[in-house]
Amino acid sequence: MKSLAEPALQAYHDGRLRFIPERWGRTYEQWLENIRDWNVSRQVWWGHQLPVWYTPDDLIVVAETEEEARRIARDQFGTTELRRDSDTLDTWFSSAIWPFSILGWPKQTAELTSWYPSQVLITGWEIIFLWVARMVMMGLRFMGRIPFPDVFVTPLVFDAEGRKMSKSLGNAIDPLDIVEKYGADAFRMGMMRQMRLEGQELRFQEKRCEEARNFNNKIWNAMRYGLSLPEGLPAALHLPPTRELSLADKWILTRLHATTTAVSENLAGYDLGAVAETLWRFIWYDMCDWYVEAAKLQSPSRAAVLSFVLNNAMRLLHPIEPFITEEVWLTLPHDGDSIMTASWPDTAEIPTDAQAAAQFEALQRTVERLRNLRSEMGLGPTARLAVRVPRALSAQIVELLLWYVRGDAEVVDVPAASVEAALNAVSAEAPHDVLLQRYRKEASRLQSEIDRVERKLSDQGFVGRAPAAIIEREREKLSRFETELVRTREALETLGETA
Repeated sequence: MKSLAEPALQAYHDGRLRFIPERWGRTYEQWLENIRDWNVSRQVWWGHQLPVWYTPDDLIVVAETEEEARRIARDQFGTTELRRDSDTLDTWFSSAIWPFSILGWPKQTAELTSWYPSQVLITGWEIIFLWVARMVMMGLRFMGRIPFPDVFVTPLVFDAEGRKMSKSLGNAIDPLDIVEKYGADAFRMGMMRQMRLEGQELRFQEKRCEEARNFNNKIWNAMRYGLSLPEGLPAALHLPPTRELSLADKWILTRLHATTTAVSENLAGYDLGAVAETLWRFIWYDMCDWYVEAAKLQSPSRAAVLSFVLNNAMRLLHPIEPFITEEVWLTLPHDGDSIMTASWPDTAEIPTDAQAAAQFEALQRTVERLRNLRSEMGLGPTARLAVRVPRALSAQIVELLLWYVRGDAEVVDVPAASVEAALNAVSAEAPHDVLLQRYRKEASRLQSEIDRVERKLSDQGFVGRAPAAIIEREREKLSRFETELVRTREALETLGETA
């Protein structure tokens, strides 16, 4: 075995063979550095029977077929009486020649020429020596080349508590049950989002599959929205001239460019968890939550850009979610018969605008700030927010801002050196009637608290029995409530309400 192990070890040392994560290369190295002879025969019925026959004098004949064995025995030993060895080959011996035997080897077939070596082996750490090392040894011995340059070692799947899945613990899952419940795509995405490149275990959480089903619903709704546009979706991958693109168009295309770069790089490094998270954020947050919402404003370029973005996003997502991406791709304008034969997105074909993207991201921060303000004010979904916007902001940005926050604008003169600075200067308040209602409710609540504490402190039984510290705490509460009530009444007076 040493003569087989040394070339396989050298392939790892000179970089022809790499492991992802790299630490598993050391496991491979240790096994081959301490190689032992391999007993390839097994006393089991299932498997490939040894191609070995014996004469009555126990002379050995090795041949591919019994007919050939008899011819050899007759020519060399003067007998055709043979008995075949009943042992079978170790299953890992058969598996070791799998990369080329399935392609017609030892014949030099077209399939063997085309598909050997392959690109990557995906496997588990527990069979690095049993299978991976032996495939490399056999590939070098019989084909003169390693069977694959990359070995991607995946984590093992455990339950959410980190326990190995087993029937005795009752924590094993049937993948078909998960597929039936959430769909195959959601199962795949749910698993991928839980993968960590350097992790040795994947703690499966079913809720991730449920989240992925909701993610797919977002994709479906984005497609339906695009199909509902009165102007219709143009042919895929045809963008309007840059001068006709809106701020939101330029931002989403810049985000698509960055996403394509990140996904391509992470796929090359087998960081599938990062691929899934990158696509999740782009499709759900960037495309659906922000761009589709912006597209609801009348924009002459929205249909073309949405079609372009959806087409590219589906191709990026296809390796993880093959079914919904095929359906969406075929439903939208497309070129070709299947997304499987479509080319991978090319960043050279995706325009970018760093300045426009920075302005839109500043707009996003302002929108999120105002949305938080809406929440703090307790505004309902139909209530309008009074937004003070600097005169320096363009009509396009103001329109987007008011659309996102459901507000009405009051233009103010505020000095601003840039779009970002002007957006930082945006402020807002609730409508007059909403503020009146809010402060009235707060004043009523504070008065009730004051009445309650005063009753407690006027109760001689309570004052006589309670420790001094508790009495003091109640007095502090009373003082705080009275101070807050004064401020609330002052706010009401500012709004024109008199006591």
